[in-house]
This record gives sequence, C-alpha cells and structure tokens, in this order.
Amino acid sequence: CIVVLDEAYVEFGSSPSRISWVEEYSNLIVLRTFSKRAGLAGLRLGYGAFPASLAPFLWRAKQPYNVSVAAQVAGMAALSNPKYLKEVKDALVSERERMYAGLKQLDFLEPYPSEANFVLMSVKAPWTAKDLKDALAAEGVMVRHYDKAILSGYVRISVGKPEQTDKLLEVLGRITPP
Repeated sequence: CIVVLDEAYVEFGSSPSRISWVEEYSNLIVLRTFSKRAGLAGLRLGYGAFPASLAPFLWRAKQPYNVSVAAQVAGMAALSNPKYLKEVKDALVSERERMYAGLKQLDFLEPYPSEANFVLMSVKAPWTAKDLKDALAAEGVMVRHYDKAILSGYVRISVGKPEQTDKLLEVLGRITPP
C-alpha cells in the first residue's frame, strides 16, 4: 500500500514538513509544488520525495515530456534564490491574515483560519454562496463556489496582492443580496 502525503501548502502553515519521513517509511511519497510556494501556478511544476525503492514503479507511470523547459528554468531559478521564496511566502501569509481579519468583520461570512493560500468561509443568510459568487463576479472579483453538497454553502477566496484584497473587501462592504 502506497501512502501519498500532499504538502502543497506546508510552507504557509505552522506544521513542519514530513518530507524526512520518506527515510523511515518505505511506502511514503511526499508531494510538493512550486505553484503556491514560488508563485509559479501556471507552470504546473512540482516534485516528490520517496524512497529510492519506489523509483522504478513511478517511472512506469511518468508521462513523457511532462515538464516544460520554461517550468524547469523557473523552478531552478526559484530554488537558487531562497530569499525570494521566503519573501513570496511571507507576503502571502501577511496578506492572508489581513484578508481573514477583514472577512471576519462581515456578518454574512464566517471565515475559517487558514494555513494555505486561500480562505474558506461559510456564507450566511440572506446570501447564498452561489448568489455571493455571482455578485462578486459581476464586480470583477472571482471566488470559488462549490456545488457539491458538503461545501454548498461555502466559498473559497485565494489570497492575492494587497490591491486585490482591498477591492474584495470594498465590494463585499457595498453589495447587497438579491
């Protein structure tokens, strides 16, 4: 049995990485991404850590040419500049906390503490999550809304730049439910 641990958001939280566990567990694969950590989402670049004994099996499943040259160059540049990676992370965490604090001020939202690059929140009456998503979209603010029953009353807002947070909070402060 193979166990896969997704650490896409580990840099943004308080829990330590478990990447060293691959030395202890012969069936563990830890996945990481540059999408969040280095702000390279469009390049779809990531990596995995796993015991060497799993490599022959993983090579069988690997797609040919699955990483572009542009993604490789960007990934190497990011890895060679740890100061940049820290600045990206620190800016995102700071903006996430500012956005969270602003969202908590709104009676119709119940944001949950986050250790990722987004904030998930429950939408309260008189709004529905779908109506809120549509109202925000009409103002040029895109959020994720879920149709599945388990998350039907929730929206997810990705952390952006300070000016994007400003616009989000400004729009949320003035729109009215349908």
